[in-house]
Amino acid sequence: MDVKKIIAAALWALGLYLSGLIIPLLGEVVGPFAPVPLIILYVRSGRHDGLSAIGLSTAVIFMLAGGQTAFILFLGLGLMAIGTAEGMLKRSKPENTILLAGLLPVALFLLVAASVFLKSGTNPVTALEGFFRLVINEGVKFYTALGLKEAAEAIKAISDPFIYYIVRLFPSIIIVSAVVQAALCYGLARWLIMRREGPASGPAQTSFAGWHAPDAWVWGLISALALMVMPSHTVRLAGLNLIVLFFVLYTMQGMALLEYFLKRVSIPALARGFILALVLPLLLVFVTALGVVDIWADFRKVRAGEQGK
Repeated sequence: MDVKKIIAAALWALGLYLSGLIIPLLGEVVGPFAPVPLIILYVRSGRHDGLSAIGLSTAVIFMLAGGQTAFILFLGLGLMAIGTAEGMLKRSKPENTILLAGLLPVALFLLVAASVFLKSGTNPVTALEGFFRLVINEGVKFYTALGLKEAAEAIKAISDPFIYYIVRLFPSIIIVSAVVQAALCYGLARWLIMRREGPASGPAQTSFAGWHAPDAWVWGLISALALMVMPSHTVRLAGLNLIVLFFVLYTMQGMALLEYFLKRVSIPALARGFILALVLPLLLVFVTALGVVDIWADFRKVRAGEQGK
């Protein structure tokens, strides 16, 4: 056991996690990367040191802010770090590692939320709708107090149908948020590990430019589209949640394809990031469609290479 490394990893994770509470704008940028120091320690030094650092950071938060916050830390930071690191140690495919890391905290959160709602007898849909209306009202009061009437009116204009669909799409929103965070943490941790120790020790060989989702997953998208034409409103909502998930998935595949073409013409990494950030909001539907078409077109010939292995 390397006590110094355990303490250092726990302090780095806590610093990133608490930055959002101290400096909200900074926290939005660096906070999601809080699991990265724990992932790196877990992969480099082993499970024992990794779990010790997670336990230490959770204990510190417990002493500072109480049990509920400590639980949220372990839920959103510890489980994600464990899932990511375990996938890396087993050299699993990136998509499998990211799904494990993202879905572990989501699954536990849903179990706890279900237990709380069952004990209290509260309808979760009603509770969420009330929560979003409260947030909107607080936002209106805040901007009105600042004299920003236009901003207050814009928030006030958020309609009940908007809240209705946000609440009913909440499962897919939670899953997408957790999986995207896991992907960011995976990518940064993988890059830092390979930068120091070399490609041979890296957790996976596939770069983002060469990544694609398993082709069989397209049947999930087809099934989701089929659910959208069913007569039951509940079934259609389930289909809509699935469409959100697959929309994000194939948007990422489209982004990987664009990254591949930009690398082929030798555009520097910083410029590639800027171009992708610019293209995504302007051509979102095109990028997503490109990701879907790539399943059959195989623009990068990555599937041909996989079949030849």
